[in-house]
Amino acid sequence: MSKKKYILLSILKTWLISTIISIVLLIVFMTFTREPVREHPRNCDMSGLAYAFVIFWIFFLSILSFSSLFSLLKSFHGKVKQALCWFLLPVISSVFYYCTVADGKINKDDIALFLITYLPWFGLWVFYYSRLNSRFK
Repeated sequence: MSKKKYILLSILKTWLISTIISIVLLIVFMTFTREPVREHPRNCDMSGLAYAFVIFWIFFLSILSFSSLFSLLKSFHGKVKQALCWFLLPVISSVFYYCTVADGKINKDDIALFLITYLPWFGLWVFYYSRLNSRFK
């Protein structure tokens, strides 16, 4: 398998697996943090926004991970440059994401949502990066 094909399949597998893991973790998180049932339930349940937010955020991270294709160019063959291609944009965007969601206030629910959306994707991405380095040395 070529490097390009491996990277593209890694992006696709990372997106799919991390989306499934994050949705399952979000379901568990929302089950544990559910408010008690009111006498008069609200007409609009906003919990669907959290699912859409997680799905679109992981999709956005996967789009940013296309910067890893720069590692195929000769000028990006150093270890540091290759790591920057794979991790610079996703890490910068995750910091920006956390700052915009938290609005300067650190809340345990915001931290949990950040970890649910980012850690599965990042863990799988590091796994595929390490496999790339061991496979194509």
